[in-house]
Amino acid sequence: MSIRTFLIVKIFFITFLSLVIWTSCDEETPNQPPAPDYPDYYPGGIGSTFKYSVTEKDSAGNLLQSGSRNIIYKGTYLYNGINYTTQDDSLDFGSQSTVATYLFRKTDTGVFYAIDTSQIAQLIPDTLKQFVSLRDEMQLLFYPLTSGSTWSLYRITAQVQPGIEIKILDIVASFDGTEQIDVNLTSGTINVTAQKVKYIVEIYNEIGSPPETYTALMWYSADTGLIKFEGNQFVVSIGGGGITFEPSSNILTQELIEYYFSEQ
Repeated sequence: MSIRTFLIVKIFFITFLSLVIWTSCDEETPNQPPAPDYPDYYPGGIGSTFKYSVTEKDSAGNLLQSGSRNIIYKGTYLYNGINYTTQDDSLDFGSQSTVATYLFRKTDTGVFYAIDTSQIAQLIPDTLKQFVSLRDEMQLLFYPLTSGSTWSLYRITAQVQPGIEIKILDIVASFDGTEQIDVNLTSGTINVTAQKVKYIVEIYNEIGSPPETYTALMWYSADTGLIKFEGNQFVVSIGGGGITFEPSSNILTQELIEYYFSEQ
């Protein structure tokens, strides 16, 4: 069994349905515990913008290309009966650029992406498709970000027999500590407390063989959001509402240089 090392995963985000506690004058209902109040590591309303510098280096540290990434939270979109925030995303390396729109949702306990299963199903060999049930969302963040926390972003397995699974794709995240980070904005340098999250992508090309493994780190700051990305170049470009994975030993670095928050 072989799997393409070029993987396009369209990610769409599903909205959060809040729990509403109703009370009436005629009938009293028991008090419910308040929702957890975790820091917001993915902030911004409609109209918020983010700009990042992006560099790509080879394994020896030589600069291959540089550019910028621009994000704007443009509006809302109803998908499968649920409201999403739309994010327009452009990546510009000068000689090449991509522009896309995708959707995200936030909850009290994390940030989620919805998966276009028709796209991700291309990873699955025809002989195994009957044994696979695809999840329809991926979880980027899981709150609270505390020592020991780990979670599955996305996994594809084929359950060929009861108790027997064949792994195809596994993406796992784990909290990797708190750091003080200097953020070099165009308006000046600021120092922020950032939560570091490690992401590991494992692609299984052959049954019984070790997977190809790719790793990246992302730093999130409360009330600022994603301030830095660094790792294997498995996230190369944003296109068609998806993330393009091109497994490579090259290192991609993305750092926040400008941001604006709208309260809409």
